[in-house]
Amino acid sequence: MKLDRHYTLMLVAENGARSWKLSIPRWVVRASLVAIPLTLVLLITLLVDYRYVVSQVFENRELQAENRRLRQSLQTYKNRTESMEAILERIQSFATRLRLMTNLENRENLSQILEKEPPDANQNLNWRDEDWSALPEFAGDTQAKDDKRQMDRVFQVLANRSMDLEASLHDLFELLSDQKNFLLAIPTKKPASGTPTSGFGVRYSPLGEGEKMHEGLDIANFIGTPIMASAQGTVTFAGRKPGYGLIVIVDHGYGLETWYGHTSRVLVKSGVAVKRGQKIALMGNSGHSTGPHLHYEIRAHGIPVDPVTYILED
Repeated sequence: MKLDRHYTLMLVAENGARSWKLSIPRWVVRASLVAIPLTLVLLITLLVDYRYVVSQVFENRELQAENRRLRQSLQTYKNRTESMEAILERIQSFATRLRLMTNLENRENLSQILEKEPPDANQNLNWRDEDWSALPEFAGDTQAKDDKRQMDRVFQVLANRSMDLEASLHDLFELLSDQKNFLLAIPTKKPASGTPTSGFGVRYSPLGEGEKMHEGLDIANFIGTPIMASAQGTVTFAGRKPGYGLIVIVDHGYGLETWYGHTSRVLVKSGVAVKRGQKIALMGNSGHSTGPHLHYEIRAHGIPVDPVTYILED
């Protein structure tokens, strides 16, 4: 008996008018029973592999993002460090200028004090808190976030200390500069060589005017003897005044003025700056004078004072 090697599939219309017949070999059916499970297993395996590959891709992207965050973080700290180094150089420059101004290079203890603090203060930190906001958070890394917050606090402390130190040095520099200018403005130098012939105070006028206040110091010497500025300042008048003859007036600031009268020749012009010891005129006998001499006055806020109380050096 011959075995049937086919399966027949028949499709019959509802009214029986037409039918379809499909003959399927038995081996195809048997092969399908094996192939379909294998195909399902293969598809499941491919799906699992695909999900693994996708997860690896996401993980690689996360690693790349983390590397970018680390590079940005390192660049931020590098910029802050460079900023700290810049202000430290400025602080060192201020310390050097202060040492030169006050001759601290010969006073080692004070010099060491000036040099001790700046390294701790480090540098000006010209950053804002928003700088950190540009950096993505370290996803899920609590320790990294804590480290970042701690470093922020450290940098903020250094910023405050450095700015306080720089402000303090600025104030000290301004104070010393003002004190130095004040010392340079005090008329301590004797304005001319010669013999003092009349001091500050009430005296009998040599011109026969009776008892009269003498508002300066007279120094007698030969005509042409150099007259020097007794302190640094600015010439506010150079010319003739009634009674004083040819006169030079120097404003030293801080309310101090010096007057140099009875000169034979003026060597400076109004508006020029002069230094202590600079030659500004020549001694003479101009104006109301009985002989060659310098009439020297010091005025504090417009009031004549005794020049002898200021003169400390010939």
